[in-house]
Amino acid sequence: MSQIGDLVPKAGMFTNPGVIVEKKEDGTVVVDTEPMVVNKFHRYANTTGLNEAEKGKFNELLDTIYAKENDVEKINDIQMNIDQLKSDPVNQKIVQYLRNQQAHLIRTAKELPRTYSVDETNLKGLNSKT
Repeated sequence: MSQIGDLVPKAGMFTNPGVIVEKKEDGTVVVDTEPMVVNKFHRYANTTGLNEAEKGKFNELLDTIYAKENDVEKINDIQMNIDQLKSDPVNQKIVQYLRNQQAHLIRTAKELPRTYSVDETNLKGLNSKT
């Protein structure tokens, strides 16, 4: 089901992308193709799949992180936010989108986060003696 702020790559017969800004009771949606409206919801990544509040939180976190110039700092800050947010199941979707954004940044910068958390059972090559 579509949500407010979901990206519409091509709005009908038009070639400009847009976002859903209104859902009507008859099942239709209003799509706005104004670039600033698209930017409001999709500044850093396609956030279709997040609800409006989650889109806002995701963009707010990345606004702070992307104010920095250094890509390694950005990668580490995203990891810090992932580690803080993942303990609350409510943030599950935001955490996944942050991981995707971090993966994109890692590929671009060719750097890895300095520290990260991982489930011990997912570590390969380590023998547990417990």
